[in-house]
Amino acid sequence: MKPLKMEMSRKEKLVISLQLLLYLSLFTLVAFVLPSCTNECDVENTYFYYEPVYSSMEEIRSSVELLPPVELKQVGKIYFNNGYLFINEPNEGIHIIDNRDPANPINLAFINIPGAFDLAVKGNILFSDSYMDLVAIDISNPTAVTELGRIEGLFQEYNSYGYYANDELGVVTDWQLREEVTMTESSCAEPQYDWGVLYAEGIALTNDASFRASQAVSPSNPGMGGSMARFALVDNFLYAVDNYNLRTVDVANAAAMSKGGELSLDWGVETIFPKEDNLFIGTTTGMHIMNISNPLSPELISTYDHIVSCDPVIVDNDIAYVTLRSGTECQGFTNQLEVIDISDLTSPQLLYTYEMFNPHGLGKDGNALFICDGTDGLKIYDASDNSKITDNLLAHYESIQAFDIIPFNNVAMMIGEDGFYQYDYSDLSNIKFLSHIIISNE
Repeated sequence: MKPLKMEMSRKEKLVISLQLLLYLSLFTLVAFVLPSCTNECDVENTYFYYEPVYSSMEEIRSSVELLPPVELKQVGKIYFNNGYLFINEPNEGIHIIDNRDPANPINLAFINIPGAFDLAVKGNILFSDSYMDLVAIDISNPTAVTELGRIEGLFQEYNSYGYYANDELGVVTDWQLREEVTMTESSCAEPQYDWGVLYAEGIALTNDASFRASQAVSPSNPGMGGSMARFALVDNFLYAVDNYNLRTVDVANAAAMSKGGELSLDWGVETIFPKEDNLFIGTTTGMHIMNISNPLSPELISTYDHIVSCDPVIVDNDIAYVTLRSGTECQGFTNQLEVIDISDLTSPQLLYTYEMFNPHGLGKDGNALFICDGTDGLKIYDASDNSKITDNLLAHYESIQAFDIIPFNNVAMMIGEDGFYQYDYSDLSNIKFLSHIIISNE
């Protein structure tokens, strides 16, 4: 059946969908049951009850198509390849931007891909998730793209709880506000979640529930993704991470992709960054270093542990740069940049720590280090001396909420809360603004 219209904004429902995917990987509840306690503990709370709206996989799989260009509505992952920029619209699809002239980017088209959250590009092939599936799309002609291949059911975490997808109903593609629910709860009960609770067949949200959408810069082969990416391409292989697993897919023949191995990792996997024969995987508790000399069977070399926090990572030569940030999706309270010596991959060593505001994605080109520091904006540092990074601030753009960035060929391509920005950093003493594609709130 087709998704129903909701009585809330598009941004709100996307954020709800993203948060539910995260929290449903944490908590399995068959029914909402409150432990008994004394009457003194009983309180009444009002929740807004949303019911899931399902679409069949047949409908979803037949919906990939090229549409005319549309305005950006929501912050998503970014990928640069061969002069073109691809911007993910979470849960909706991918914008194609002709970026051969960064001062005048042209919004060419939009690829409708239901359930799209991650992407990567190899030559003329774009790879995207579509709920449980992996889709390969021929973009050799950006104005006439076609679906080339698909692996159905690759991302089985959607089925892990029998909640986000099931054989009879399909996949949750929307949320319908049904009613307000007043529930008697126990203030003595544990655990209490400030974001809301699972309730019956839907989700009950408190009035003041706070939601944040979890959304990397890695020189993938042959394109470039951001430091927040969950997809990485190395030669003819695509590596994809979810909260728990690392999956390998042979994409040498995009029309007949084949699944490789699947490796279970600790909970809290967030990002992936490829470098030569290794993958650097950021998690909420540390950084895994994996060897991919045997592409279909990655092997763990070592793990660098840190306190619980969101954790994008990039690598430059023998140094890894990791940003740790607080946030409800990570349950951490630390906001900092860590500089790690990885010359010995079996024993990473912390060299320096720098306090930040709320760092998200980051990138490095030469001595220029770019950090998207959340609501404190984009910060650009001279990192020629890793022991004095924050002493060498080159530029600070405070008026934007920065999310992720790709610096390449003297152009910094940054996605933020209110749009896509580009800067010319060919002269680090005189960084210049080039262009801005606005994210519409309508």
